[in-house]
Amino acid sequence: MSFLSSSPLRLALALACAAAIQIPTADAQSGRNRRGGNSDVDITVINRSDAIVNNIFVTAVDDPAWGEDRLGSDTLAAGRRKRFNLEIGRQCRYDMRAVYESGREETRFGVDLCQRSEITLDGRTQTTASDLQRQGPIGLFIVRNRTGNTLQTLKLTSENGDESDDVLGSSVVNDGGTYTGRIRRADGCTYDLLATFDGAEDRTVARRNLCTNREVVMAAERDAPPAGTPAPSGPEVVVEFQNRSAVSMQNLYVRERGRSGWGPDRLGNDTVAARANFTVRMPRGRTCAYDVKVVFDGAPDQVRENVDLCEMREFVVTGPALVTGRGQQKSRPSARSGGEARTLSVSILNEGTNPIESLFVSSSKVSSWGDDMLGTNRIAPGARFQATVERDDQCNYDLRILYTGGREERRMRQNLCDRREVAFGGPNAFRIDGGGPDNGRKVVLTNTGRNDVRELYLTPVTDTHWGDDRLGSETMPRRFRLELRLPNEGGCRWDMKLVYEGGQTIERRDQDLCATPEIAVGRPNRPGQVASTGTGFYITATGHVLTNHHVIDGCSTVAISRPGGQRIPLRLIGADEGADLAVLQQDNTTSQPLSLRGDGATPIRAGERVVLVGYPARSQLGGVNVTEGLVSGMRGALGDQTRFQYTAPTQPGNSGGPVIDASGLVVGVVVSQIDKISGERSAQNINFGIKLDLVRTFLAANGVTAAERAPDGSLPTADILQNSDQSVLPLDCLE
Repeated sequence: MSFLSSSPLRLALALACAAAIQIPTADAQSGRNRRGGNSDVDITVINRSDAIVNNIFVTAVDDPAWGEDRLGSDTLAAGRRKRFNLEIGRQCRYDMRAVYESGREETRFGVDLCQRSEITLDGRTQTTASDLQRQGPIGLFIVRNRTGNTLQTLKLTSENGDESDDVLGSSVVNDGGTYTGRIRRADGCTYDLLATFDGAEDRTVARRNLCTNREVVMAAERDAPPAGTPAPSGPEVVVEFQNRSAVSMQNLYVRERGRSGWGPDRLGNDTVAARANFTVRMPRGRTCAYDVKVVFDGAPDQVRENVDLCEMREFVVTGPALVTGRGQQKSRPSARSGGEARTLSVSILNEGTNPIESLFVSSSKVSSWGDDMLGTNRIAPGARFQATVERDDQCNYDLRILYTGGREERRMRQNLCDRREVAFGGPNAFRIDGGGPDNGRKVVLTNTGRNDVRELYLTPVTDTHWGDDRLGSETMPRRFRLELRLPNEGGCRWDMKLVYEGGQTIERRDQDLCATPEIAVGRPNRPGQVASTGTGFYITATGHVLTNHHVIDGCSTVAISRPGGQRIPLRLIGADEGADLAVLQQDNTTSQPLSLRGDGATPIRAGERVVLVGYPARSQLGGVNVTEGLVSGMRGALGDQTRFQYTAPTQPGNSGGPVIDASGLVVGVVVSQIDKISGERSAQNINFGIKLDLVRTFLAANGVTAAERAPDGSLPTADILQNSDQSVLPLDCLE
């Protein structure tokens, strides 16, 4: 192991995020390096916090060690600055870690020191979930000290027995503090963590895979499960806790109803990252009634009482809608704030033709949209709504609205301290404000492709790195335009890189944005070529096919794909963008339909087993694919009552396919995943289907009556697949 052979800091720690958030690819992280050799640069670190900095570590993004303390025996007082000279090699991107006198740390990742000579510490910026998901040769993880004592030393032992030096070096981690560190993935991922404390016994966390479980909590002894606890031998309660908040769960306590004291922490040394899951197994008590307490990272605890865990397979934890580090609770105005107001008021104007039924306003530092500010209200066309939001320290906010019918618009990074009115609809429809300096050069990018843009990188041709994803946690839907203001000092010539949903990457080098400030970023049409694929299914014996609107939207022809390259064209009968449904027909055929669950039968319920049959990722998987799961919720994103939630794995290409119950009957239509609805890229197994009530209404409006029957028993998944194989269809969208 290379970390043993050099300085005491050959290994350091870094934060983790458990969710499947999509982030810039490894190519975007490290694909552009300096073309020249080594050179020296001067950087200045400015301490804008109100505390003393004891340690500053600066290291290249591909180095597994934090390196030496740049302050040495010095400190950096509040309001002061310190200049360092660094030898820069071929790598321009560097990470920085600062440790305050209290032991609290502050981090920066991927700072381009070839272009940026100053770094400002604010006393607030911590390692975030997206930082932890960073790809590349160096893995990041975080240790949280919750023991009540000071963490003095920390060593890592690899699977082959090699032990590192103290990775904390000259720093310590006080109770409640964190330590962000680094490992080289090529050296292995599984380690034992050996920790020593001031005034407490040593602690060992055994065989921790730091590439997947990146967050390690050193809990107090009274919260840890008793050593040697025997495995339960009687009936068990097994519950999957789903963390649907935007912060990590630090502790989880479950006790029988009526007992005093919360008992051991069910997470032990683990944490549950935002949008991740954790399964608890415990002996069944005298009754099924339990109390549950969840302790979040930097947010109020959540307690739910008298919960029947015997019948509940999945326990959803909602929690706060803020992310630690980028979404902390706002502090009260201090003496330095000059008595500024704690809230901001902004007028939302509807210039569109449809009512606005949902409004979300969130600090740009936060990765969750929070609650719908309209509640039961609506903003009629031409009307206004006065929204009040809590002010943060930067004034930048993201706004998102949904019209009746489902279409949405967003305004990103709006300075609501200066701007007191935001208009939607009219000339602003399909517009995303990408922000930038007020006096910067305006550039407009329009997505004319068929797929959403997931990541966008735009950097001067003289820059040696792709930089940050300009979309952040957002996507750029088809037909939307992104308006940016670029710094004038960047010049006219820029390189651009786009990553579409599905992974397709397009680079456009040396674009003259002074001569062409408006650019269409979709690839050109290729008549007759397959633009995208999806799934549909027969619903009548006369060839009617049901699918999603977004599967057929913009297609010159929709066809059933058959072996040998044969395609059978379909005729469009009707489509509804708001419902995301379309019905087509294959002429002159007798088809074998799938039956809907009868209108008089019991509606679908949470906890039911469901099966998906479809054609996801057809270019890689080829044929029909089957997955199964449970109905996990009876509403869609933002409380949409026309959708339900299920856990069966869903991939691009499943859209428009049937959701089938245990009897082989259709109970819904596959429509989307959570990241397509809310921009939350870290969510897993949160998929939505369209309820049959909306399907029947849509079909009736288009004069189509689908086959239906009552449920009659339960079938194995293999039989469900066999019975539906001839009815579920691979669809091609042709340009």
